[in-house]
Amino acid sequence: MSFYEIILILVLATVIHEIGHLLGAKIVGIRIKEAALGFGPILYEFKLRTTKIKICWILLGGYVMPGGTDEEFFSYPKIHRIILTASGLIMSIFVLPLFSLILINLIEGKSLNLIPGFITILQVFLNHPFEYFYAGLTIFPTITYSDDISSYLSCLAEISLFLGIVNALPIPILDGGQILLTIFENKIPRIKDNYALINIIGYIILSTIILFPMFEVFFHNIKTTFPIILFILFILYRVFKINYPFKKNNKTKTR
Repeated sequence: MSFYEIILILVLATVIHEIGHLLGAKIVGIRIKEAALGFGPILYEFKLRTTKIKICWILLGGYVMPGGTDEEFFSYPKIHRIILTASGLIMSIFVLPLFSLILINLIEGKSLNLIPGFITILQVFLNHPFEYFYAGLTIFPTITYSDDISSYLSCLAEISLFLGIVNALPIPILDGGQILLTIFENKIPRIKDNYALINIIGYIILSTIILFPMFEVFFHNIKTTFPIILFILFILYRVFKINYPFKKNNKTKTR
């Protein structure tokens, strides 16, 4: 499977992940002001009822932004906010992979015994967790079929699971970190007052984790890759500046 096919599948998995957040918001009655696919300069935007939908140039990740002020968001019951955040994880880790496996079994004419198939794609993470995160999308797909549609669905299931597991990490800007912050916000009152700063720290940690393997390669070939490094740093600066303009009462975003 080509690199471009993998990226398209990642984008689809990201869209479905964000739909999970939107469904969670609908269930608990949290109004969503904005939902975005990607980061950086806006490529296209439109309105879906009261929610602004944005598609940005850098199609890596996405977010949903609740309406109102931070104070209004924190006024929602804690369990409602946890459901909003966890719904994206549930969609990525369970719903989309299992739905993909159902379609694969129907196409391949197999019985709808989903547990072995789910364990198989999960085993890639359980056997080599550090390599799973370090190698990222380069290891997919690990399972292929003679039928192209089944192979694409299998890759979608694997990438969706990968996206969910990564988002479950306890890093503030990710869903796992947001859930932990929500759980402990009453025990540590300063969390609410410093939400924007905590998310900035999480953004720096996540960027470091993602970019470290790339920069490792680039710095070994610094003579030829120096312009690329400068370009990447410029893009990161622009994305950071657009998403975190250091204004008071910065909106809370759910990845």
